Amino acid sequence: MKKLLYYSVMSLIIFALISCASPEQTPEPSSEVSIPVDEIFDYAAQQLAKSAAQVQDGETFPFYTDKETGEWVTMDDSWWASGFFAGCLWLMYEYTGDETWKQHAANWTNSMENQKTNTSDADIGYRIVNSFWQAYRLTKDDHYKNVLIESAGSLASRYSDKIGCVKAYDMEQWKFPILIDHMMNIELMFIGSNLGGNPVWKTMAENHSINTVRTCIREDGSSVQVVDLDPETGEVLKHDTLCGLSGDSAWARGQGEGIYGFAIAYRETKNHDFLEAAKKLADYFIENLPDDHVPFWDFKDPAIPNVIRDASAASMTADGLLEMCSLMAPGPERDKYWNAAVDILESLYKNYMTKGTNSLGIINHASFQGKDAMGADTSLVFGDYNFLSALLKYKRGL
Repeated sequence: MKKLLYYSVMSLIIFALISCASPEQTPEPSSEVSIPVDEIFDYAAQQLAKSAAQVQDGETFPFYTDKETGEWVTMDDSWWASGFFAGCLWLMYEYTGDETWKQHAANWTNSMENQKTNTSDADIGYRIVNSFWQAYRLTKDDHYKNVLIESAGSLASRYSDKIGCVKAYDMEQWKFPILIDHMMNIELMFIGSNLGGNPVWKTMAENHSINTVRTCIREDGSSVQVVDLDPETGEVLKHDTLCGLSGDSAWARGQGEGIYGFAIAYRETKNHDFLEAAKKLADYFIENLPDDHVPFWDFKDPAIPNVIRDASAASMTADGLLEMCSLMAPGPERDKYWNAAVDILESLYKNYMTKGTNSLGIINHASFQGKDAMGADTSLVFGDYNFLSALLKYKRGL
């Protein structure tokens, strides 16, 4: 009897040891903040204060930093990226609660209100979501809500009932283009509908997302930036690009914007196909990262590794991965994406911040397009915006 009891106890101990050592057990993401978010935001506050002083009238908008002077090259409010600087200021206000940041943010937000009726392209989403949505989210001011609703209607005016898509641009080289990166713009129609606008806008946004999955995501998980559609049938006419290497390549920032955009589409519709699309894009992005977790500007550039990086693609993707994680059930799959986002943020903090340079940006070595285009290997305002946004998500945890 004693021998039987001995073997029973030993069996339980061995089973417990084997269970504890199982390589299939993946720990939950740590709730401890190991990335020094406070330190980063302190530095970001210094940079944003200097930036606001340089662009002091609130009527021009930072885009990328000049490599010689470090100062911002600016655009007017019609430029697609005009809303990101206000977005940075709103995120700083969210982090600090300091009314000075709120006033700065309101100045740059209000000065672009005329964009609410801009129906010339689909980039109204970029302009308005990062400025007016952040403003409304943090203040609940009805004025901001009304601007959001009117802006959503302007974006919806570019929707084709015939093919179920929002037309990105009116350009002679394309009949009806849609872009993987414009999944970020589509959020505006979800927001407008949720705030009391036309409920049909949500259906439009979902249809556009379905057709973007159908046409912009390749079997291997890479994405086409521009797909030109037949305006009568919705069939694919051409693969092309505005910012990447070619219509056959995989532009890194567009890949990241697709991850974030489909996470938003899943959040708003609970259509599981959108979460699967985000994960498919994310898997390709993660699998093709270099050792420091910050991508080359285009994953299919044949000159890799002797090409420029894109830290803005990294910050966008980290932000999108954390958004995606917030929508997933606990488990090893979610942990994988969380840890990938943390790896990217850690690398941006350690290797890509502008400390020790004359740049007024927060992170460096971002690239708008290829090495010979404007904004190549500099600080880009949207790279800074998504870096701050991702850090706030990281600090909140899951």
